[in-house]
Amino acid sequence: MRIRANNPSPMTLTGTNTYVITSADDTSAVLIDPGPELAEHRENFLAELGDRKLSAIILTHQHDDHSEMLGSVEQWAPEVPVHAVLEKFSRLSPPVADGDMIAFGTDKADVMEVVATPGHTMDSISLIHDHVLYSGDTVLGEGTTIVTHPEGSLRDYLESLDRLIRLLGEGGYSTIEPAHGPSIESPAQVLEYYRSHRLERIEQVRAARAQGAMSATEVCDIVYHDVDPSVRGAAEQIVRAQLNYLGALAPDDQM
Repeated sequence: MRIRANNPSPMTLTGTNTYVITSADDTSAVLIDPGPELAEHRENFLAELGDRKLSAIILTHQHDDHSEMLGSVEQWAPEVPVHAVLEKFSRLSPPVADGDMIAFGTDKADVMEVVATPGHTMDSISLIHDHVLYSGDTVLGEGTTIVTHPEGSLRDYLESLDRLIRLLGEGGYSTIEPAHGPSIESPAQVLEYYRSHRLERIEQVRAARAQGAMSATEVCDIVYHDVDPSVRGAAEQIVRAQLNYLGALAPDDQM
């Protein structure tokens, strides 16, 4: 069950997706990405939970549009473990790591497998259950995601994409449910596009550098000259991540 928060923006697309996945016997559930602190959104996902026991909450990464609702978790989910990579978000559970299995029911199939997919941020994870990959912001339902700097890493992101491509080939999952946008029914095509798009942008940054652009602002003026002003800041973040990948990030662009 996908519950979309009413927080649309150029960065969140139509809003942040919160997921409620129920156990085989339909008596318990897990919540993925509680989302922004919006009363209506909280009421909506609690309504989807209904009488089921909320066994676990999982956070795919630190950004506010995914994690802010945890600020009030004591009120709406007392004593429910929160599973996250960063200790500051973890609750009643140690920080999660790659390969962890998070149980949310009594059936052997009632588990979420943690797949470390750093890049968008260093704490980004994806989750696999019942041949579905819950990708957080690593893969979006529309467009491409941002690799933040200094929270993320382009090198790690490319490695995460390669890992997701391998897992898909091994039959680990067949569809993707992203944190923004609709379901992805053709993951192979989307993942290959994501990878080729990143590599193409890296070459464009190299070319901009060859033209004399040194700072992130100067490179952004060339490579992302046509972006909407509302996402210009995000574009500069991506350029910083690209320059860092190339070992060409100027000291003034470190932050």
